[in-house]
Amino acid sequence: MPKTIAITPSWYWPTGVPRVAGVPPFSVYDLCVSRGARDRAGLPALVAGNTRFSTTDLKDEIDRLAPAIAARAGQSRRVVIAGDPTLDTVLLLLSSLAAGLHVRVAPPGANLESVAREFGASLSLQGVGDVEPVPGSPPPPLPSDQLTTPAVTIDGREGPVNHSHRSLLAAALSMATFFDAAPQRPWMASLPLSRWEGLASVLIPLYLGAPLVLAPQNADADTVVETIVREGVGYAFTELDDAAALTRDAKKAVKDARRILNAFLLSTPGMFDPDARRRVSKAFECPALTVYGMPETGPIFASHQSWYIDESIGIPISNAHVVPADPRTGQPIQALWELVESAEVTVWTPSLMAGYEGAQHPERFAEDRYRTGMIASSDANGMIYLLGG
Repeated sequence: MPKTIAITPSWYWPTGVPRVAGVPPFSVYDLCVSRGARDRAGLPALVAGNTRFSTTDLKDEIDRLAPAIAARAGQSRRVVIAGDPTLDTVLLLLSSLAAGLHVRVAPPGANLESVAREFGASLSLQGVGDVEPVPGSPPPPLPSDQLTTPAVTIDGREGPVNHSHRSLLAAALSMATFFDAAPQRPWMASLPLSRWEGLASVLIPLYLGAPLVLAPQNADADTVVETIVREGVGYAFTELDDAAALTRDAKKAVKDARRILNAFLLSTPGMFDPDARRRVSKAFECPALTVYGMPETGPIFASHQSWYIDESIGIPISNAHVVPADPRTGQPIQALWELVESAEVTVWTPSLMAGYEGAQHPERFAEDRYRTGMIASSDANGMIYLLGG
């Protein structure tokens, strides 16, 4: 059978990991908030410094905030929130999604009022203090047709990118499936919610029923590493360069964090320094797993903890149907991948965006596959190497 860098067979695939995992037809609120309160009542859900929410506390807070935000959003049904990875922005994001609103997550430091004007929203929120919560009951289930319509907008390659409840949950579910994540180990999130990685790092633990630990904001490296130790973090998701900086700037604290993490997930936008990756793995004595994706697609490639090569980005994750294509046309290359010197990565995945906000950009697609513009190659094991784009 011809092999592509796809969910068609590669020579290497982690034992016991499904290649395809279905995305349940529910909302983010249903799977990441309500389910946790029902199945794990009273257990830890969200940790931010000295503030701790149980699964029950989190649901109660969302149920109080959601109707107030919806009322203030008005007929536009649109709201803009800040993208900083803080307790307030996580609560605002989850509450807005629970209310069935369309949320624009602005990059940290952006002028929210300006973003709101561009987005057509009458409401922008910097924090929970901007909302007066009201006694509330659980939000009604979203109609099934709203699960695939735009729900969150972030900056993308060609402009603002829309994601639906389905595509957001697909990114979280695909990564949780691929990494075969231990369900009770806490996850630490540190990336802005205005990035696909930031959204995934918040939703993965809530979907799994694991505690979400928010990294302290504007803290020094020692404080960040001490949080890993104190909370017994199992998985941390951040940029490769930031993780490498921890090994340099918090050497003493890192010694105490050895063998605590199940894995360090390291986001990279393309080509990366394998030596930086080795430093992270050696310093924390855990797998250093690179992850590549885009705002338009969510996660595409990742390393798996069972076996990886430092220079390789990894392999296509669960649910990612990745096809090597001619970079001039986007058409599939009909040859064994390892016989192709290089090719453009094109992908279809359930985490694919619901479209660009206010635009089409058909040139970015080849049939139903998104053209990433990233050039890559493969070795005989099916390991993928990013060459640039």
